[in-house]
Amino acid sequence: MKAIDKLKELTGHENVLLVNSGNGAIFLALLLAKEKHNQIYIPDQGGWLSYQTFPKLLSLKAFEIKTDHGLINPNQLDAKEGALIAQSMAGYFAEQSINEIQKKFFKNNCLFIQDASPNLGEKLVKTDITVGSFGKWKPVELGYGGFISSDMELEFDKQLLKMLKFQGDQELLLRKIDQAPERITSWKQTQSKIKKDLKSFNIIHKDIPGSNVIVKFDNESEKEEIIKYCTTNKYEYTICPRYIWVLDNAISIEVKRLR
Repeated sequence: MKAIDKLKELTGHENVLLVNSGNGAIFLALLLAKEKHNQIYIPDQGGWLSYQTFPKLLSLKAFEIKTDHGLINPNQLDAKEGALIAQSMAGYFAEQSINEIQKKFFKNNCLFIQDASPNLGEKLVKTDITVGSFGKWKPVELGYGGFISSDMELEFDKQLLKMLKFQGDQELLLRKIDQAPERITSWKQTQSKIKKDLKSFNIIHKDIPGSNVIVKFDNESEKEEIIKYCTTNKYEYTICPRYIWVLDNAISIEVKRLR
């Protein structure tokens, strides 16, 4: 089996295109969406940086959807026109209701782009368009590249495709895809352990599985205590607020950076 065939199997899509990065895949997805819509919805947090920057490059009107710390409530989606892009796991710490979002957007004749980077390797919910990255700290960690998939034709400007050409090792990519489910399972197990260890703290979406753990703090004492826990256990961490995690004062414990 080739890597492209494996991605077709995981996404349920007829067409898959390998590109040089996850950002390249997102750019093409927005370009594809622009053929049908002139506006894009993005989560107000728990997304990826290019969600905020690429719409401007493509002259798409961007609107933020208010989320519960990155999680989209499908019942509050009232878009009647446009496209939405969101990660399958908000900020890599809480699994998104992808199936329900897709149902709602399909019903409203809108377009849903799933950024499946956090769950790539697992069987995915079929959406209008799926993108993913094979970069650093991803389940499929090739260190390079990404993909876009859809049942729509993936036809783009030849010069653009030349710029975004995938030049990685496809046999190695296939092995990385096959290894990804084990990595994801390991991260979820570690996440569960950390949540138990820090159960006395305010853990965001503590009952929803994911990879990373995000812990809110109300003062410097709590912040230092969480950091001390990370240091003692050799967990890398990032201090929030930051768009790609949450907009609260919090520590993101980067489980997905574990080897």
